[in-house]
Amino acid sequence: MTTPVLAVFFPSLMGVGILVSGALLLSDGIRHLLPNRGRHRRHRIVVGTYGVVLGAARAAGHRVPPPWYLERDYRRRSTYALATVVCAIAGSLAVRAGWAAYNDPLGLFYRSPWASGTGLVIGIEFFLTGVVCLALAVLHRHSPSPLQRLVASTLFGGLVIPSPADHDAAFKPIPIEEELT
Repeated sequence: MTTPVLAVFFPSLMGVGILVSGALLLSDGIRHLLPNRGRHRRHRIVVGTYGVVLGAARAAGHRVPPPWYLERDYRRRSTYALATVVCAIAGSLAVRAGWAAYNDPLGLFYRSPWASGTGLVIGIEFFLTGVVCLALAVLHRHSPSPLQRLVASTLFGGLVIPSPADHDAAFKPIPIEEELT
């Protein structure tokens, strides 16, 4: 009785491993093609620096307001438009795949509500993400405050990396003469 289970389990486990490694190779390849390779690292360094300054200020009994670059900024309109198209295609493919698995008499998910339900849920998620991206593409910087908060705090917005000229007083070194007075 255990032999048929093992004969199905191990090949499927190996298939999942191959799919995962293929997805990781694909994501690494895409990551190397994108021009902003060190952007996340630079942003983490800046945020970490602010955390050190904030901790030192709190220990000294001072309050430091958060800098402007901790929030994300709008991406280009073309990026939101492209994301809208990708979400629409991916959502329709997910719904179609779920429905095809539900209606395939030779398939494993024939007349299983999980197949159509999973495809529908994934399709709805892609559809809603596409609607948000479409609204951001059309309205961009004139979007209502809920969309502005969404851009400022999620992946809908791009990271802001300040230049050394943008640092405010919390990051500028204090000369020793001023510190003594």
